[in-house]
Amino acid sequence: MTSSLPAAASCLLLLGLGACASEPPAPAVGMGVMVKLAQPSVDPTVIATRVSDTTARPARYVSATSTAWHAVTVACRGPADCELALRRLREDTTHFEAVQRDERKRIVSP
Repeated sequence: MTSSLPAAASCLLLLGLGACASEPPAPAVGMGVMVKLAQPSVDPTVIATRVSDTTARPARYVSATSTAWHAVTVACRGPADCELALRRLREDTTHFEAVQRDERKRIVSP
C-alpha cells in the first residue's frame, strides 16, 4: 500500500502543474448602463435579473435615480460583447423604454 503513495503524489503534482500551465480565462469587462423600465419598479433583484436575462450576461444592480431609471453593470467579455449586450437591451422594448451607457462621473474618495 505504501508503494502506491509516491505514484499518487506524482499524479497530483502533474495535475497541479497542468492547471498552472493552462491559460486563464479572459477577464470580464464591466459596462455600466442606465435603463428606463417600461413598467417602473424598485426591486433591484428583479431589475438585475431582467437585464441579465435580456443580455445573456451577468448583471449587477448599482442604483436608482427614480422608479423608472436604474443603473446596472453588465459583465462583458470585451468591447464587441458589450456592444452586443447594449443592442439586446435596446431591442427589448417590452421591458426597457430607453437604454444608454452610464457615463456619469463618479466621485471616489481615498
